[in-house]
Amino acid sequence: MNNTNSHSLFNKACYKLNCSDPGCSSGSVGVDESSGRRGSMGRRGFLTNLIGAGATVGSVTSFAETPKKSVASASEFYADKIIYNAKIVTLDSKNSRAQAIAIKGDLIQRVGSDHAVMQLRGPNTITIDAKNKTIIPGLIDAHTHFIRGGLTYSMEVRWDGVQSLAQGLQMLQTQAARTPAPHWVQIIGGWTWAQFEERRFPTLEEINAATGDTPAMIMHMYDRAWINQAGLRVLGWNKDTPNPFGGMIEKDAAGNPTGLLVATIGLPALVNTWLKIPRLSAQDQILSTQHFMRENNRLGLTSVIDAGGGGQNYPDNYAAIAELAQNQQLTIRIGYELFAQGGGRELENYQNWSKMVQVGQGDDYFRMIGAGEYIVWAAGDVTNFDKDPQVIPTVMESQLSAVGKFLASNNWPFRMHTSYDATAQRVLNVLEQVHREVPLNGLRWGLDHCETISAQSLERVAAMGGSINIQNRMSLDGEAFNKRYGERVSADAPPIKRIREMGIPLAAGTDGNRATSYNPWIGVHWLITGKTLGGAKLQGNHNLLSREEALGLYTKGGAWISKEENKKGTLEIGKLADLVILSADFFSIDVDAIKDLESELTMVGGRVVYANGAFTQLAMKAPEIKQVWLPINDYGKYYKVTKSTKKTAQNQQKQRAQSIYSHAHPQIIGDSGVWTVECPCAF
Repeated sequence: MNNTNSHSLFNKACYKLNCSDPGCSSGSVGVDESSGRRGSMGRRGFLTNLIGAGATVGSVTSFAETPKKSVASASEFYADKIIYNAKIVTLDSKNSRAQAIAIKGDLIQRVGSDHAVMQLRGPNTITIDAKNKTIIPGLIDAHTHFIRGGLTYSMEVRWDGVQSLAQGLQMLQTQAARTPAPHWVQIIGGWTWAQFEERRFPTLEEINAATGDTPAMIMHMYDRAWINQAGLRVLGWNKDTPNPFGGMIEKDAAGNPTGLLVATIGLPALVNTWLKIPRLSAQDQILSTQHFMRENNRLGLTSVIDAGGGGQNYPDNYAAIAELAQNQQLTIRIGYELFAQGGGRELENYQNWSKMVQVGQGDDYFRMIGAGEYIVWAAGDVTNFDKDPQVIPTVMESQLSAVGKFLASNNWPFRMHTSYDATAQRVLNVLEQVHREVPLNGLRWGLDHCETISAQSLERVAAMGGSINIQNRMSLDGEAFNKRYGERVSADAPPIKRIREMGIPLAAGTDGNRATSYNPWIGVHWLITGKTLGGAKLQGNHNLLSREEALGLYTKGGAWISKEENKKGTLEIGKLADLVILSADFFSIDVDAIKDLESELTMVGGRVVYANGAFTQLAMKAPEIKQVWLPINDYGKYYKVTKSTKKTAQNQQKQRAQSIYSHAHPQIIGDSGVWTVECPCAF
């Protein structure tokens, strides 16, 4: 080995990974192994690197002004924690692979070989043997509804990941038996009929048999909901009940509600019905949010961008998350957007909110980052691929112009829910007018979802410095999309290759936890395979990503959206120590096994917020469960099928086989007379 070329002349600090030179004392304190620099290093260079590596040795100014003073003792620049014997994928283009990582405070101090990083080990350094497992940057969900979802998570039965409808119905029956009045059994989105072995929806007969006298509501994305007979009695629905706004109540031949509520123009009918279900107390909502944080941490998430939601008013419906933030109890970083709450009153919303909170207000755990995903309700298109897009009213343009100018003038980044190109074209017409008056470049604005966005619309987005944020809604609702729009359109929904080739900033999120599941690995799997949960390969091969590219959209992409790319998204010196030790090697396992990935250890700012398996002894205490009836007791995780549960589900499926095919095909009594709908058994 030529030490002149391979080693720094300052303490012979080696930059080579896995250096085998017996005379090498690689990793001298303060050396940035990822820099690639060679040659001699003076005292100032040593100190500059030391501070850049996150060692708490005082400020740069104090070193520059008093060079003759003695430096701090060695203990002050020893690492607090070191993780070694790992396969680390940093996503840093300058230093993409490593064996070990050192952490000082909440920042990354060094990334490199075991030998290099262990030079920062002191008498009080905590060392963690990763046992040759894969470490990645903490995942960032760039579009989800975490704050809203956390308030009710502990009282929902989740069908996310359940592979058999028979097993799902058994879960429903178990929960109904222990749910006390006045509470309901709730399954509110995150699943699709295509994930089930039976390849169909549940029937009302099955739901009523499973739930008995306990009110129940089962919602399928923003498409439809089933309410059992007990629930209909509580709601007071009868043959005289009118259709709610945005929905249609299925009625039998005698005019009585069957319990099926079909959405006609998106979410209003379903959400407004769900809002009538009793809620948990304020303190239990806080506890529920803690459970949801833990579940996200378990899946490797360390940050989310919260896209707000209808009925999620600021600041009232942010009380639970704000209290956790104030008490420093968050285990996940949240950048939140403010979602306009009143159709026709959006400008008033933002004018009022701008007096309460400013963009960037908060800290690295809880920060307001802009407006969205609805800044004008009239611009929102249907999230239900089973229905034709509704016609956007002409009032949209004037409303969006007023809100867009206000936000841009106040330097508020914004994002807009835009599923279809027809919507994008009209939105962009308005934004181009706004852009001429108040330039949008540099505002980190963008469009979300974008399943059918055209090349022409993308060019217009790029011209104004916009970005695209995609979600894996096709992985759950792709079969419905394909049935309505065909294979050619489905193969470019969304046009990932074109977006990337045009250099438009791109991120990915789940849109959890109603329109899709909150599990980010389902989204990663979809980006790589183009497959739905039902196994249909819809996305074109030209749009598929490599594993590392897909991971980048769920890390670096999200960091860019929240304007934090200098803080997180990759594992680099000086960035936040947000990382995950995976349960299996993401880069070598079978591609379908990616859906089952989870974390064995999750760190946020160097703090272990979740640990399992070989790292269980490092785990922080799990949140308590005060009410034993809550579904979180048994159904508080993304469901993972085991051999025993699969066998039980198969037996239950056989027992239900006769009832499955003996139900009557329902009729709907609408304003134009009696008509039938496609029965779930047809799927």
